[in-house]
Amino acid sequence: MVKHLIGSAALGLISCWTMAAHATPMACSERLLPPPPEAATGQRPIAARDLIELRDFGMMFDTAKRPSFSVSPDGRYAALILRRADPESDSYCFGVMLVPLDGRTRARLLDVGGEFIQAMTDPYGVTGVPSGLPVTEPPVWSPDGSSLAYLRRDKGQTQIWQVGLDGGPAKQVTNLTTEPRSLAWSKDGRSLLFTTRRMFDAQVAEIDREGRSGYLYDDRFWSVAYARPTPRLPLATEINALDLASGKSRIVTSDDAAAMKGEAAARFPEDAGATAISPTGGRAWVASEHADMPRGPTLLRVEVGGKKIVCSGEACREPIAGLWWTGQDTLFILRGGNADNGGRTALYRWRPGVEPGPRRLFETEDFLPGCGLAAAALICARETATGPRVLVRFDPATGRNAVVFDPNPEFAQVQLGKVERLTWTDRDGVRTYGDLTLPPDHRAGERHPLIIVQYISRGFQRGGQGDEYPIQLLAARGYAVLNFQWPAEAPEAAAKASDDAAQRVKVRNWSGRRRIFTALDAGIDTAIAKGVVNPELVGITGLSDGASTVQFALNNSTRFKAAIISTCCDDPNVVFNAGPGYGNTVVNGVGYPPAGADGREFWRAQSLAVNAVHLRVPLLMNLPDGEFRIAQEAFAALKAHNAPVEMYVYPDEWHTKNHPAHRLAIYGRNIAWFDFWLLGLESDDPSRAAEIARWRALRAASAK
Repeated sequence: MVKHLIGSAALGLISCWTMAAHATPMACSERLLPPPPEAATGQRPIAARDLIELRDFGMMFDTAKRPSFSVSPDGRYAALILRRADPESDSYCFGVMLVPLDGRTRARLLDVGGEFIQAMTDPYGVTGVPSGLPVTEPPVWSPDGSSLAYLRRDKGQTQIWQVGLDGGPAKQVTNLTTEPRSLAWSKDGRSLLFTTRRMFDAQVAEIDREGRSGYLYDDRFWSVAYARPTPRLPLATEINALDLASGKSRIVTSDDAAAMKGEAAARFPEDAGATAISPTGGRAWVASEHADMPRGPTLLRVEVGGKKIVCSGEACREPIAGLWWTGQDTLFILRGGNADNGGRTALYRWRPGVEPGPRRLFETEDFLPGCGLAAAALICARETATGPRVLVRFDPATGRNAVVFDPNPEFAQVQLGKVERLTWTDRDGVRTYGDLTLPPDHRAGERHPLIIVQYISRGFQRGGQGDEYPIQLLAARGYAVLNFQWPAEAPEAAAKASDDAAQRVKVRNWSGRRRIFTALDAGIDTAIAKGVVNPELVGITGLSDGASTVQFALNNSTRFKAAIISTCCDDPNVVFNAGPGYGNTVVNGVGYPPAGADGREFWRAQSLAVNAVHLRVPLLMNLPDGEFRIAQEAFAALKAHNAPVEMYVYPDEWHTKNHPAHRLAIYGRNIAWFDFWLLGLESDDPSRAAEIARWRALRAASAK
């Protein structure tokens, strides 16, 4: 399908390209409501649909700044948007789920319906580029806790909806022609506040008029995807106040909005990360440790009774994922996992000014992507290495927790491979970790082919960044899988004031890519040293930054025998193919050679196209139609030199692919690719006959 960037203001945040017909609300209700929990047997073999059809809420890498649920004012309930993919209809079911936090009462759906709302990005000065990821803003509670407001998209337009807890039907409360975001209630409960970018729509209309006489090709183009300009940045973001009684909205200032929400006194620095205000006015926030290093390490700042209180120790340093005040100025600190601390999350409690420093309540390898305070308890989303996301209640006094909502109780029936977290330090002293999954039937002494998945490893071992490499399916097929966590950037890069300046450091002799690959190489050695991996059969995968690591690995190592990438590629053509804005940034800001220059020496360590003459590692590309054009140079060069390469382009997809049917196809093709090239196994599925024949021909041609 050919997509046009903008044909009318309805594109205005092209939030969702229509998929196939959606299931009916009744069918979606049945699909969304979790069945009663059964005894966990863990005996049934895992299938692709077990992963694709999981009930999800939030995004894989939520933070406290982007929560996946909200807690009611009285602390009795949590609310979230539950979604479930359906490969058959290639669509999703969505519902507003009310979760009692007592752990005894069953959750219920308050509303069912809507379409996928796609998160948008503004890369390199262009605007309104879909990311492929869902908008995951949870419902927001009215001050009296009697109703919820949320975003819902129907027939290609997002509106604000409201539903009560009394069982009455949900109602649409806006009739907007632009896209709303960032919902909040006024303190008196009479108004809803939300943001819009109406100038985006106005510029879309102007671009439509410009097309009558031809578009000037300039830095408004994201030409990797679009044959027309996008609106220019900066674009003002308006704050709107919707009066619920009259249905009328007006634009208000940020100060007015803060006053309406009762936040006029809640002032934090612009660069503040996690923030919290105590009932008595105490403040806590996370900001850069050094003012001249805005990209450098962060530090917790605390003020109580107007006095600054120094916080020392690891609990006060990055990565702090969340802050909450409770009781008599007691502060809870959630410290997240990163490459340096082995991906371990810890919760601390502190009474600033009374106690000398924070006291750790518990520490875990589990991923806690977001928490909320409910009376004296902390409610958190939690994932384990072998368990999808659930809601749990933590007792802050003891650190004990209990599940209050499990969206996928039937997943306990599935047989899974064992996951072990490995930590290591490479030859340069760089620390990181990875999660190693072994086949469910692994026996002592067995050595398995190894698949590398990248580049963030937290919580449930599902499919890596982008969810295209099904870890447990691969394990069930007999592979060991190492999900690699990329290391922190080098101190020299972290000290730079801007991303462009940091990237200039990283592309000097490709030091940034070299740092990541050296850490990955040490991780593979660590897995091999456990005696469970066949070092002669290693495959590698990646999306985005992970795909760039795959490129570097294929050019600088002979360790890998097969590869798959989900995006591509860092090659000389990217300087002009992605668009003038991107080209200007990477040439003038980062240091890439300009188009037309002889940049072969610069590109030799990284580019597949420059090295195509000697590359023979079988490479599969699963690419979105919104980005595949920057892969054409690498693909053509590899084909010209008889390298075993194959490229698939998936319609109506962006950086992260979201169509359930595509994910199902990608899962199967990726496993078949590794079976063929690593193990010499050919699928007996009749639907793959033509595919296998092509791969045989690739193998024969590359052997000449």
